[in-house]
Amino acid sequence: MATRAQATPQPLSQKGYFPVLDALRFVLALWVAIGHFEMIPIFGSFNTGTGYWLLFKHLWRSVVFGTPAVIVFFVISGFCIHLPFRGTGKIPVARYYSRRYTRILIPVLGALIIYRWVGKQQFPLWGEHSILWESPLWSLACEEIYYAAYPLLRWLRNLFHWRILLPVSFASSVAVALTHPHAGNCHVFGPFGTALMLLPVWLLGCVLAEESMSPVAMLPKLSIWLWRFLAWFGCWTAEILHFKLGISYTQTMVWFGVLAYLWVRQEIIHGKDHRPNSWLVAGGAWSYSLYLMHAQGGVLHAWLHIPKLGLLADWFIILTCSLVFAYVFFLLVEWPSHKLARRIKVQGARNVAGLGKDAQSLPLEKNQLAKEAAQV
Repeated sequence: MATRAQATPQPLSQKGYFPVLDALRFVLALWVAIGHFEMIPIFGSFNTGTGYWLLFKHLWRSVVFGTPAVIVFFVISGFCIHLPFRGTGKIPVARYYSRRYTRILIPVLGALIIYRWVGKQQFPLWGEHSILWESPLWSLACEEIYYAAYPLLRWLRNLFHWRILLPVSFASSVAVALTHPHAGNCHVFGPFGTALMLLPVWLLGCVLAEESMSPVAMLPKLSIWLWRFLAWFGCWTAEILHFKLGISYTQTMVWFGVLAYLWVRQEIIHGKDHRPNSWLVAGGAWSYSLYLMHAQGGVLHAWLHIPKLGLLADWFIILTCSLVFAYVFFLLVEWPSHKLARRIKVQGARNVAGLGKDAQSLPLEKNQLAKEAAQV
């Protein structure tokens, strides 16, 4: 996959196409996977040592926290969905829904089958211990709600503009979050409550889609590495607040989403003049599969009965199994769903965003993101 990306370099800047977001999606999916398997144990076991050495190892262990990475996915998802429809024209609703759900639900169905096949504990679809909360599917449930509501949200945006829609969404988010201020996770809010709580983050991605086409709005500001550090520090702060200070991530993630929006915005600006790593761009094509299937890499490792070679070697082997399992899932399940979704054609689907000829000239079919593939 990476060879193809290297053989045919993507342009640094092309209207409607942002290779940096493909690269970012893979980094985020990998971040979630590493958060699941814990940080690379280069300093030995996290449970041995005393004094400052033990404290240092615990700090190293806290470097990666997966939940904020999912919040960044929401920003990118809103960006991808709104980018081709950012005008005021009519959306081809039948084509939009059929492509969207074909593209997303087939991999979800495949994931549910695999979860049930390889899982040691069988979780119900609904309830306190639903598979929605015990797997990456919790964010997919929110995504499906956003996809369903998008035509209405877009109509409200055209009617009231962002200056009204965004404050209302933030107020609603805070109100929902405060109904369970000490909740340890999102399951007490349910899919619709969680989706409403995180809606402002997704809408900020829609705002970014409009800004990305404005040369005035997208002027470079600070160093990209400073923004990356700020994004990581926000992630780490949310983790410490959740696990050490008792302030649940259900109360902080929407505010981290504001930082995520600002960071992704700067990545887009930076990506217009700096080519992202081609391996990471290629990895973005199957980042959705990595997000869905990363935990099953541990199952594959157990099936292979690989002898233990030490903490560090075992960590790399398990992560490699995770990547292999996810890529095979992409080839067998996700990629066929891509091709099937692209074959769906509904009359009137071309001039979709009220942009006239510009809408047809956008090279969205070349973009894994804007090509109706917001994958979270």
